[in-house]
Amino acid sequence: MQQLSSCRAAILPAALAVLLWAGDAQAGGWPLEPGTGEVIVSFTRLSADERFESDGTKRWTSHYTKLEVSPYAEYGLTNWLTLIGEAAWSRQETDFFGTEYADEDFTRLKAGGRISLGDWEETRFSFQPLATLHLASTSDDPSATRSGDMDIELGLVLARSDTVWNMEMFSVQEIAWNYRDRGRPAEARADVTLGAKPWASTMLLLKSLNTTALGPTDVGDSYTANKVALSLVQALPEDLAPGVSLEVGMERTIAGQNTVDGTTWRLGLWYRF
Repeated sequence: MQQLSSCRAAILPAALAVLLWAGDAQAGGWPLEPGTGEVIVSFTRLSADERFESDGTKRWTSHYTKLEVSPYAEYGLTNWLTLIGEAAWSRQETDFFGTEYADEDFTRLKAGGRISLGDWEETRFSFQPLATLHLASTSDDPSATRSGDMDIELGLVLARSDTVWNMEMFSVQEIAWNYRDRGRPAEARADVTLGAKPWASTMLLLKSLNTTALGPTDVGDSYTANKVALSLVQALPEDLAPGVSLEVGMERTIAGQNTVDGTTWRLGLWYRF
């Protein structure tokens, strides 16, 4: 079962990467023009009743939900530097055999930037350092992050855009190493995003999101999480709400080890200026 899950997790990013390399929309992998920016406020609801064991099989657990509000922003400072920031607030609820536990708090602050390194073979390369300060623990975090913990992520971003069958398409591939302090294991992340604009005001996003621990946690376990996400972003009429778009989508865990098996529904409000 573990080999099958690992195989599926490896096939999906590889298949997406083949599709993406064939794919003039520009999104998060490119620097923003100086003085321009984008703000995305996401409202998400994670629901889970099972978790993946160390061998990749699932077992039932108590019902867990997490509501999160996370404003994310990018701002073009120069032609080669885009600033990035994010904050998050969440409310967690656990129903353990009829006994309910709930807590809510601001959970993280993130800041960093995306530094454009130039183009090669019609692909934009960027270096993306990000720092995250955790303000509270969350029950769906397998590394048992606590308030005051700090993450330092160093990432490489590859972005490519093209027009296929008269439709604008783009791909963004991110490979990152994440240092985590206070004895938590470092992580490796590999994400692939495929975007397509079938119409000028409509964008479809398909993502493969993959994270793995590079060592054991304090209790001796390692963990991985492989997810897929699909969303639709629709721009509102310019005369009604210039620069504003709405996003609806979902994210699903398809494989993992020592991690929550959950489904996340997403509603987002985008504003470009």
